[in-house]
Amino acid sequence: MAPTSLRSAPSPPPQDHHDLRRRLVDAVIADDRVIGLLDYGSTSEGRDDRWSDVDSSLFIRPPDYEAFAAEWASWQRQLGTVLLHYKPNDICWWSVFDGAGFPIRLDVNLYPADGEHLGLLHTWPNAPLSVDAMLLVDKEGLLRPHVEAIVGQSLVPPDLRAIMEAFIPNFWYYVVRTWCRLQRGPSMTSRYEIHFMLLGSLAGLLRMEAGRMERWRSADAIAGIEDDISPERLAAYRACVPGLDDGDLDIALGRIVRLAAEVNANVSVGYAVDWPAELAQRMIAVTPGPGGT
Repeated sequence: MAPTSLRSAPSPPPQDHHDLRRRLVDAVIADDRVIGLLDYGSTSEGRDDRWSDVDSSLFIRPPDYEAFAAEWASWQRQLGTVLLHYKPNDICWWSVFDGAGFPIRLDVNLYPADGEHLGLLHTWPNAPLSVDAMLLVDKEGLLRPHVEAIVGQSLVPPDLRAIMEAFIPNFWYYVVRTWCRLQRGPSMTSRYEIHFMLLGSLAGLLRMEAGRMERWRSADAIAGIEDDISPERLAAYRACVPGLDDGDLDIALGRIVRLAAEVNANVSVGYAVDWPAELAQRMIAVTPGPGGT
């Protein structure tokens, strides 16, 4: 569904995401079709700040689900003035509300309150601080046992070795692909691959080396990297970000390859996983060294 701009609702703008969440709670309590409301985002995990959004899941009585989902765009207008509303996938509705100081985001998932969807709560990659931090409304007590099961759970992948065995070769494959693209000449495509594919994956390798994978299942590897690796590693990582000149792309790739090889060697020893060391040395040989040559 294409994004639409909706400008209606007499409600005063919410002060912040906490205010918007309170309005959502009140609206859910008043609607008999909704039996439960969960906060699955940063607020329930104690990581929110004034820029955070409202991440919520509503559980709808199964007979009412289709009708409720169909009218969600209009239902949410009771919360405030909607500046943007669209549906990125089958269960998500993303909106932006006019806030008192700045626009506030609301990300909502709608589920039928049946055994299948309630049971899947055990698989959610969320680690709320407490039941009450996540469980905002539970009219019939159906959600509480499922939320209790995930309070404070580890978000480290249960099989780290399997994650690394898939992640590491994928990184080195994209190193070669990006190098090949650069041989055709600098382009926005190669710049994109360095920023998105390589720097993103390099952050993952740095997390593995530092043993900071506690939120791997729920967040991008780059999230919070400034606080999760050593100052020395962070400085080396920052140096891998290319500048605006086309010539910076080759230099950045050379730095990425060398830092990744050092980090990957440590990860291989620490976790006893194989890595393509010979390929790394070949890529070191064909990319610029520390001096950019």
